[in-house]
Amino acid sequence: MLKRLYSSFVPRHKFPDYTIPLSDFKGHQLRAIQRFNQLLPQLNLLLELRDSRAPISTRNVIFDDILMNQKSPNTKRLIVYTKSDQCPPATLMKLKRWHDETEDHFMTLDARSVRDTKNLIRVLQWEYDELIKSTVGELSNNEGLPLGFRILVAGMPNVGKSTLVNSLRYAGDVKTYNPQGSIHSNISNKRRKVAKTGGQAGVTRKTSECIRIGDYRGGMYLYDTPGVSLPGRVTTREKMLSLSLCGCIKSNLVDPIIQADYLLYAMNLQTPAAYDHYTRGVATNDVYRVLKGIKHATGIRDDTGAAIHWVDKWRQGSAFAKSSKSPGHISFDVETLLEDRYFSYKDLVKRELDLLGPWTTVTAGQKKSKHSRMATNSNQLFNL
Repeated sequence: MLKRLYSSFVPRHKFPDYTIPLSDFKGHQLRAIQRFNQLLPQLNLLLELRDSRAPISTRNVIFDDILMNQKSPNTKRLIVYTKSDQCPPATLMKLKRWHDETEDHFMTLDARSVRDTKNLIRVLQWEYDELIKSTVGELSNNEGLPLGFRILVAGMPNVGKSTLVNSLRYAGDVKTYNPQGSIHSNISNKRRKVAKTGGQAGVTRKTSECIRIGDYRGGMYLYDTPGVSLPGRVTTREKMLSLSLCGCIKSNLVDPIIQADYLLYAMNLQTPAAYDHYTRGVATNDVYRVLKGIKHATGIRDDTGAAIHWVDKWRQGSAFAKSSKSPGHISFDVETLLEDRYFSYKDLVKRELDLLGPWTTVTAGQKKSKHSRMATNSNQLFNL
C-alpha cells in the first residue's frame, strides 16, 4: 500500500455552490402540524427526535414555534437523539454544552437497543411522576392522571420515530431476557409492529391513533406522527445535503454524486481514513477518484451507481467497518466541528425562529376535518 499522505493533505474548508432544492415540505406535513396544534392541549410531553449524526440539520424550528405559541404551557419537551451508536463521541460532548445553554432536556439512544429503550421508558415514568408531584402534590398511592400520560413523537422524516414507537411498545409490554440485544431482531410476529417503518423518508403519512406503551400509573400513551421537513426559508444548502445523507429527504431530490461529494467533504474534515481503502491510502478532494475506487471494488460500472452505493452504506451506518483502519463515525453537520467561539447553538435557535415567523397558525374559517373536530371537542370537555 502506498504511504499515506494525510500529513500534507489540505481538505476543502468550503463546499462548492451547487444548485439544489432547499425544501422537501409537502401537504401532508402541513396537515400533521395542524394536527399537532389540535392535540397539544391534551399532551403531557413532546418527544422530539433528531438524528445524532446531524443534530443541527435534523433540528426542526417548527416544534420550537409550536411549543412557544401554545395557549397554556402544559406540554414539556424531551429531545431524543437517535442512532447514537453511529455518532462521533465529540458530537455527544457538543450536545451537552449546547443544551446546557438552552436548558433543554435531552438524551441519546439507539432505538433498536433493548437497554436504551428501557432507559427511555424509565425517563418517561420519571417525567410522569414529576407531573403528578407538580399538579397533585402527592406521589404515593396516586393512580395517575385520568387520561394517562400522553406523549407525541415528532421529528424530521426518517429520524427513527416509528422504529422507536415499535421499540417502546415492545419493551413496555414484553419481558425481554437479553438486555444487550436488538428489539427488532426479537419481533417475529409482525402484528406487534404498531407503526410502519422503512428506509425511505415519508413512510408515515398521518398521525396515528393513541398507542398504549405501558401500564405505569394507569397507562402511558403516545401518538406516532409523519416526519415534518423544514420550509425553504429556514434551511440551507448544507442542511439539505446533511439531510440527504441521513435519509431524511427523498433520495432522488439531490444528485447522488453531489451527495457523495458532500460526504467526502465531511470525511476529509474529520477522518480521511474512512475511504482510504478505495484510494490506496491517499487522501483526496476529488470525488471521482473515490468513485473510481468504489467501481473497481464493487464491479459497479457508472459513477452514479457507485455514488448511490457509497452514500447508502454510510446512511445505513454500516460502511465505517469496511475501511482499512477503523476511523470511528462521521458527523454530517460541519457545525459540530467548530469551536464554541465560532458557532452558538443558542443564537441559531433564535435566528431560525425569527426567520420562520408566525406561519403555522391554522387559517381562520378553514374547514376542520373529523379528527380536528374530535380534538376540539375533547379539549372543551376537559376545559383545556
